[in-house]
Amino acid sequence: MIKMYDILLEGINVYSIEALIKTVAGENKVEIYNQVRAVSGIIVVTVEHSDFLDSKATENYEYSLLKMKYIVKSTPEEDINKIKIIAQKSVPGLVQFIPRMKTLEKKGAY
Repeated sequence: MIKMYDILLEGINVYSIEALIKTVAGENKVEIYNQVRAVSGIIVVTVEHSDFLDSKATENYEYSLLKMKYIVKSTPEEDINKIKIIAQKSVPGLVQFIPRMKTLEKKGAY
C-alpha cells in the first residue's frame, strides 16, 4: 500500500526536447499537434515555424518542429522513446516522430 509519506517524497521531473515530425500532406496539422499533446506524459507542445522545413515538404509529406515539455518517470531517454512509440501508433496522419536528443534539457524537479 502506498503511504502519503512516500507520495510526498516523489518528485516530478520535467524535461524539454525538440522533435521533428513528418506528417501526411493535406492532413489537419492542428489536429495532429493536439493529438501529440494528448499523449500521456506530455505537458506542453509548441510549434516552431521553419522556412527550411517548409521548403522540404513534398506533395505527399510535410515536416514540423515541435518543442515539448514532458514528465519523466524513469529516464528521459526511455520516456521520450515511449512517447514516440505511442504517438506513431495513435496519431492519425503522423508518419514519423524523431526526437532530437541533443536538445534534451532538464527544466525542473517539483
